[in-house]
Amino acid sequence: MTTAEFLDITPDPKVLLALTQTPLKPLDALCELIDNGIDAFAAASMEGIPLSHRLVEVTVPGASVVKRGEGMVRVYDNGGGLDRIGLENTLRAGFSGKNRFDTLGLFGMGFNIATGKLGRRTRVTTARQSDQMALQVTLDLPTIVRSRSFNVPVEIVPKPTNFEHGTIVEVDGWWPDGDSNAGFAAQLGAIPKLLLRQQLGRRYATVLKRSNDDSIRVLVNQDALEPFEHCVWSESRFVERKGWGTIPAQITFNEVIATQRRCVMDGAAIPTDSNACLECQSEEFRTVDERIRGWVGIQRYDDNNKFGIDLIRKGRTIRVSEKDAFFNYQNEVGESVKEYPTDQQTGRIVGEVHLDHVPVDFQKQDFQRTTDEWIRAVAFLRGASLLPSSWSGDERNETPVSKLFQGYRKVRNPGKSDMYMGRWDESTNKPTRISRAIEAEYYQRFVNKEPGFFDDSKWWELVESAGIQPIVGLSECPHCGFQNLPSDEVCDGCDALLRSKPCVACGEAIQQSAVQCPHCGASQIPEVIEPWSCNVCGQTNDVESDKCVECDSIRGSESPISAAALQRDSSAADEYSFKNRVFTLTDGRKTEPLDIETFRAGVLRPAWNADPVPSITFRSPGRIKVFVNESHPLFAQLGTSPQQLVAIEAAQYLYSLRTDLQGRPGHTVPNIAAQILAEVWSDVLVRTPESTAESIRAIFERIPDRIVTDDAADFYDELDEFEQRQLADRLISLGRLDELTELKRTGAYLQFTGPSVLAKLFRHQPSSWFGSVWNDVLPDAADVGVAAAATAMEQKVGNYSRCLEDCAAYLRFIYPDPLIVARAQASKDYLEAHLL
Repeated sequence: MTTAEFLDITPDPKVLLALTQTPLKPLDALCELIDNGIDAFAAASMEGIPLSHRLVEVTVPGASVVKRGEGMVRVYDNGGGLDRIGLENTLRAGFSGKNRFDTLGLFGMGFNIATGKLGRRTRVTTARQSDQMALQVTLDLPTIVRSRSFNVPVEIVPKPTNFEHGTIVEVDGWWPDGDSNAGFAAQLGAIPKLLLRQQLGRRYATVLKRSNDDSIRVLVNQDALEPFEHCVWSESRFVERKGWGTIPAQITFNEVIATQRRCVMDGAAIPTDSNACLECQSEEFRTVDERIRGWVGIQRYDDNNKFGIDLIRKGRTIRVSEKDAFFNYQNEVGESVKEYPTDQQTGRIVGEVHLDHVPVDFQKQDFQRTTDEWIRAVAFLRGASLLPSSWSGDERNETPVSKLFQGYRKVRNPGKSDMYMGRWDESTNKPTRISRAIEAEYYQRFVNKEPGFFDDSKWWELVESAGIQPIVGLSECPHCGFQNLPSDEVCDGCDALLRSKPCVACGEAIQQSAVQCPHCGASQIPEVIEPWSCNVCGQTNDVESDKCVECDSIRGSESPISAAALQRDSSAADEYSFKNRVFTLTDGRKTEPLDIETFRAGVLRPAWNADPVPSITFRSPGRIKVFVNESHPLFAQLGTSPQQLVAIEAAQYLYSLRTDLQGRPGHTVPNIAAQILAEVWSDVLVRTPESTAESIRAIFERIPDRIVTDDAADFYDELDEFEQRQLADRLISLGRLDELTELKRTGAYLQFTGPSVLAKLFRHQPSSWFGSVWNDVLPDAADVGVAAAATAMEQKVGNYSRCLEDCAAYLRFIYPDPLIVARAQASKDYLEAHLL
């Protein structure tokens, strides 16, 4: 007969100290305690306990208070409160009586880890509405370890003042120097309180946005948390992409992708071939929907890091700006391949996705990515590869993330085509993106919830106006927007000063040409007793002359090419600027940090009546100011970019600083300039076969809307069989084949044809394109004669036709040969420069 013997495997109380060694960030520890408070409201709802004015109050001491050994971390909720058993279970390490699919997560371990890392002593006070007294337990970890017992006394105490029901958790007794958790609470206290509220507002945005009976307020040191808002384009905005049609800037979803049987007691999955929970043996179960809800969309600005999708579980953001799951793809050999962003360094796909059914790790740092629930969710949201080149056959990835990727993966053309804010660039005669400074200003106004900036109407104005060429020769008043002549000193629209100087006596701003101050009456002509030199043209004038005999400027006029004068009449060009950059020279040593501040100026003349120059530069140690005239022929005609000129200015400065390297092979201005261009502006200037193809496609996408013709219906019959089949395939993919008859009648079918068809249409009827598609006109025979008009038409039509055909041919076969890329790019530039 066998005698059974039993072993006592109750863990040593030191296990509580071991839990405090679990890696956890201070903010995550605080969130564990806030989660408990939020879960208290979910528990009360499931038990049918009515609660109003739901509140979680958080108190975090400052770092200096913690370092003095004072203060406490305190989290209070006015939830339903706990009875004696509920309190015992909450404090028991590893226990979680909470259904893991109805609350924020597994909290038995999390509570002990969070409180144990913050401090040595945790006091929990709780009471229900019906209780006359409150229950209170103090966990003193060193005392528990010394006693080698898990038994802790529970006290019955009077309810604290203004405490009717709920739970209070207080942690103090900071760990001393030498302990691995020393300074942990101080790190939490050192987080600036505004930043702390912002980070918590991001994590609990969904909870904070709830309305009516489910609303919860969270206070941190008496200041309410504000929910984080994504700065995204509205659902009404969209782009058009060939083969995809309209792609909105925001895609919402709320779908059940699978169902499971879950244990009512602990939420564990019950296999289809079992009628009992494998963890607790309970036979009570319910059906749980794997519901994915939320949205993905396009941020109004792109950024190197501030993009990605927030993944949320039961109102708590578990992953902020998740990128790896959605923008990297594991290929057939298991390698992680980055798919977005690759065309540029910045991204703008964002979103908020609720995965309430997907389990998280016990620290709630991440979802459990090996579970079937996670794998199914990612498949629904992003599918397989985002790159069409990786798709097989006719299959294509039409998941929400993939659709946004196909529509918004690049920002090549500011304006409606790529949905990005821009302005008209006179040097290139095409739109360019707005400066980062303007983006930052607009975002701050979004944060302030200003009308037009919190919604996207003001942002959209910059999208719509990006492709509108300003009136040549007029400058816009910064105050009222009125168009004034460049020489005007006072705005004709609002009387604001456009070109001013300070009065020599009272300092008030007055017109630049004023000889007397209208405020104090002081003369602006300095007293001199000897001939004076004009600051404008350098002419020497007689003592009696109040105006320069050469340029007619009044005595004492400011030099128009001084840094102050140029900066006053210029605008910042952030896209040609950089800050705190260092570069490596030929000896391997790095330069001192360099700032380049570039301004967009008008005509620049280095001296009176001198020929215009492309730039004027002012240097000081570690800083260069460059004023650039983008309309100068160097840029507008010869193809030099402002970035190249700025790089040369910076290179000349860095070259001159190292006289010890002069004469050494490799230490030249061109080599330094090349390094600057590669490190600062490579993503803007590099023209790859793919980027050239993308820019050509953008040209052809803009043409159909501009075509004015009455002959489009007849032209359809000019299409060959292949072109007609290609058009039909496109309409079938869009579900619009039944509209072909009407599209032929109106000519709207041209929007769905390929580049080669548009090139053929131009050859068929070129005259209608001038003035509607091209910003060019054909000469009138009545003005120049029939023969001259015919010759001019032949030349112009030939130029445009060859460029269209070059671009169309390039898109059929994207050649890597640099000469062919250059030819296609030149043709594209010619068409783009003349496109209305």
